[in-house]
Formats: sequence, structure tokens, C-alpha cells
Amino acid sequence: MSISYYYQTDVARLIKNYLKEHPNSEDTVLGITDWWVKQQKIMDSMAAVDNALKILELQGEVSSVTRNNQTYFRLNDR
Repeated sequence: MSISYYYQTDVARLIKNYLKEHPNSEDTVLGITDWWVKQQKIMDSMAAVDNALKILELQGEVSSVTRNNQTYFRLNDR
């Protein structure tokens, strides 16, 4: 199986970032994949989605409402 250079570099960056934040950590390949890499990708995805929703809201494409301390987004009725 061939892995692209950029993907390897991205994963290496995620591992390095995790180790900087948790310098005493150690784990297996499976543990690193599940806990270190996946968790960071989830956090990166959440930040990207949050930023995209803010842009869409500024553009008037979506609107938001807060209920029960949670913000819900939907298509703006215009």
C-alpha cells in the first residue's frame, strides 16, 4: 500500500503535536492511531466546521439559535 508524502507528513505532525502536549505519553500503533491521531483530526474538523458555519452565518446563508446552552444552525429563511 502506497501512502502519499503529504499524508505521512500530516500524521507525523499530529503525533509530534500530541507529544508536545503530553510529553510522558507512550502507546502502541493502534493506540496512537485511535487516541492521538483520530482525536486531533476530530478537533481540527470541529474547528473547521465552526469556522465555516460562522462564515455562512455572516453571509446570511444559515441562521443560528441557542437552546439549552447549545447553538443550532439551519438554513436561513431569508
